[in-house]
Amino acid sequence: FEGDEFAWGDSAYGVTPRMISVHKKPASQIYENSKFDTALSRLRVESEHCLGSLKGRFQCLKGLRVGIDSKEQHYQATRWMTVPIILHNMILDVEGVTFLLNHLEEAAEGDTHIGDDGGDHAGGDDEEAGEQKRRILVAELMAYREACGRN
Repeated sequence: FEGDEFAWGDSAYGVTPRMISVHKKPASQIYENSKFDTALSRLRVESEHCLGSLKGRFQCLKGLRVGIDSKEQHYQATRWMTVPIILHNMILDVEGVTFLLNHLEEAAEGDTHIGDDGGDHAGGDDEEAGEQKRRILVAELMAYREACGRN
């Protein structure tokens, strides 16, 4: 990641400046946090459907096991994933909505969920910085919802 970039995570992941996850109880029961968590969950489902669609069309991405022990191996793994993504985008340009409708159900079947009992758990300063970043994102979402008349 560069700059302020981060990934979205489910409740199995701790919160850090690079991983913003949904809230756990009791924080998840606060109205603003609940709205944020719902928006994040919808975003993640759309993202997972996209990845499922990619893996459905390009079997080489299923169960991809590549060792990344050097800069060259990192580039090789990146290239391995980049080519199917480029081809996928070209297919979407040609087939458009037809492709999406045909593969949406397939993608949904491939979804998996990680429970609260595993995952990456942050600690210390990293966790506090992540909490602060998440509070800012919650406030931005609520301001947006208010501006749109959705509160």
